[in-house]
Amino acid sequence: MPHAASPRILPLALDDLDKEHRQLARIGADTVIQVLAHHPALMDASSQLGGFLLGKGKLDARTRELAILRVALRCEAPYEWANHVPAALGGGATPAEIDALSDPTASWPPADDAVLRAVDEVCQDAFVSDHTWADLSATRDDPELLELLFLIGYYRMMAGFLNSVGVEVKAGQPALGRSAGTPVTGPADSPPPPAPRAASGKTGPDGTWNITFTHPAGSKDLLLTLETTGEAITGSIVDDQLEITVPITTGTVEGTHLTFTAGVTEPFPFDLTVEGTTNGDVFTGSVTVAGSGTFPFSGARAG
Repeated sequence: MPHAASPRILPLALDDLDKEHRQLARIGADTVIQVLAHHPALMDASSQLGGFLLGKGKLDARTRELAILRVALRCEAPYEWANHVPAALGGGATPAEIDALSDPTASWPPADDAVLRAVDEVCQDAFVSDHTWADLSATRDDPELLELLFLIGYYRMMAGFLNSVGVEVKAGQPALGRSAGTPVTGPADSPPPPAPRAASGKTGPDGTWNITFTHPAGSKDLLLTLETTGEAITGSIVDDQLEITVPITTGTVEGTHLTFTAGVTEPFPFDLTVEGTTNGDVFTGSVTVAGSGTFPFSGARAG
């Protein structure tokens, strides 16, 4: 399929965006946000549906991301592909599965095969055949079927926008049809936690922690503040890059093990659950992002 040979609409500088749109740009696909910032109302409308499909939908993350990648392949949209490979890895797809999307001889489990055939048919004919619909219906309810159709349509639309405007893939991102890296699946894959400058002598989770959250798309540094009262936890998560502070909504602690939840509201809503263990001045565990997967973190006591 044809693509713009060079960018037709240049992205605005991040400093020229308002806070809300800077936040959107900093959670991924920054160049898309910087281009759409020429029409803020359109960007807001598009982000509402995109945010719902990514964070609040009924499809599991692996299925959703494999479908998006197949749309990118069928529409030959390299930017869409490059920015959803990390999400697919984070959602549980393997590099071999991602590579297999471009292999016409690849064999898939029946539920996956039906989803991928639906993508192919909508991208080619704007219609899902009776046979494929029957196979989809065998494992999915009506709300999931509707969501799948909207997912395919949304990313087919985005592919046309990306290719026509000429949004460029960044250096180091995976090429169309290829995976990159390995999935991050849990606490065992965490990087070694940073050593505190000096032992604090503290043993519980109370205090502040410098946390590094690891994701296939890149790591993120956060500041976590915890306070325990009996077996309950309160506190907050600060993300300086996104300029947000997220309060802990519920949490419990048993010895050195703790679990808590938080609801992010900006730049779009999603829930997360943290499970971890403290060992003196070291804190390790995993973060489950609703609709996206589970990822490791490690950190050291800051105060």
